[in-house]
Amino acid sequence: MPTRAFTIRKIADAAGVGVEAVRYYQRRGLLHEPQRVAGGFREYSADDVQRLRFIKRAQELGFSLDDVAELVSLSAERDQVHVREVTRRRAAEIRERIGRLEAMASALEGLVSCCARAPQSQACPIIAALTTDPVAEAPAGGPQVRLRTASGAERPAHADAVEH
Repeated sequence: MPTRAFTIRKIADAAGVGVEAVRYYQRRGLLHEPQRVAGGFREYSADDVQRLRFIKRAQELGFSLDDVAELVSLSAERDQVHVREVTRRRAAEIRERIGRLEAMASALEGLVSCCARAPQSQACPIIAALTTDPVAEAPAGGPQVRLRTASGAERPAHADAVEH
């Protein structure tokens, strides 16, 4: 085997991914599957290591594998305008996700505050928020902590938070 060739284990280690990730990327068409050489091994090149590192870095920046496939095809076409569009779209999606995560953090902080004010004899408001039917009605005047679902809709954090 040439000294510049990599086995699947060596390419995976060099790129910082697992062997199964290499195989998965091959099935997805993100990385070619080299022909077998004498001895039945597949030989990968330094370009393959570079491609794996590209995939891994793109994922670390929030790109999906579909985005990665699009970026790979666009890099071959040298379509920088489209690459910028894909990147802007991903950045907007990440900012939207950050907004949802901040809303979730605020709701959780509200639950912590509600829990800190609750009498010891009362059920834990945090546990109640996670187990109570959000449609159930409760007496007015309770804390108004609301949780935002993954779809962006709001729901009461627990039965005491349902508004009339």
